[in-house]
Amino acid sequence: MKRIFAVVLVILLVSGFAMTSFAAKASKDQKYDRIVAKVVSVDTATKTMVVTEERTGASRTIRISAKAASQVNVGDRVRIKLKPGTDESVGVRVLKDHSKDGAVAPAESKVESLQAASEKK
Repeated sequence: MKRIFAVVLVILLVSGFAMTSFAAKASKDQKYDRIVAKVVSVDTATKTMVVTEERTGASRTIRISAKAASQVNVGDRVRIKLKPGTDESVGVRVLKDHSKDGAVAPAESKVESLQAASEKK
């Protein structure tokens, strides 16, 4: 009985070590690097754009596709999917900037509606 218990325990330990080493290896092998940045300039002729990363504040020159170059404007906030270890983009997505939509913060709209209601009285 003790031997069976010892064998089962050894099998569990070995499989546990194997799974943790596999999980660590899988997390290191990313398919893409992703960054969120603000577009500083776009050059459609060379299909590049200069961006400033939001997280680090670093400026980078990214190679993009012709389609992405036509869709991106200076000042846009974008999410870029990069090939690992390079400045070559796989995809560029323009993110919505809610402050440009004229959206009012909920607290401000509530104050304005209360002021309007008090003026009517």
